[in-house]
Amino acid sequence: MIQLAMCIDDDPIVLMLNDLILREQSFCQTLIKIDKAETALDYFEEQSKLPEDEQAIPALIFLDINMPVMDGWEFLEAFTNRFQIFHEKIKVIILSSSVNPADLEMTENHPLVIGFMPKPLGESELANLKKHDSIKPYFE
Repeated sequence: MIQLAMCIDDDPIVLMLNDLILREQSFCQTLIKIDKAETALDYFEEQSKLPEDEQAIPALIFLDINMPVMDGWEFLEAFTNRFQIFHEKIKVIILSSSVNPADLEMTENHPLVIGFMPKPLGESELANLKKHDSIKPYFE
């Protein structure tokens, strides 16, 4: 089980549903729910100031790409540039209702992104994710 995960989505209902299914499926112990990409960057800024043994860094981020002010791609660009110290520890799943082929292509080409999942999160998607090479060790 992943100890700490994060969901960044501007929809409070999606955040609540993701929290429920992730706990129900014993996928993660704690989910940090954040409704703005800017707030997530602030979170990582605060964590970067702490000693490494005190940092609460999620192993996995579920990231919506269609959000106001700062979208998911803008978040990823800022995160990639500002927080290299966390790259080894964090993987990203794009969680979106987008059907734009450009979004799928960007998902495949971003080094931190390990997959794309349609909203809403489902049992079968989580079961498949548990088998992903970078996530599998948490569930063995």
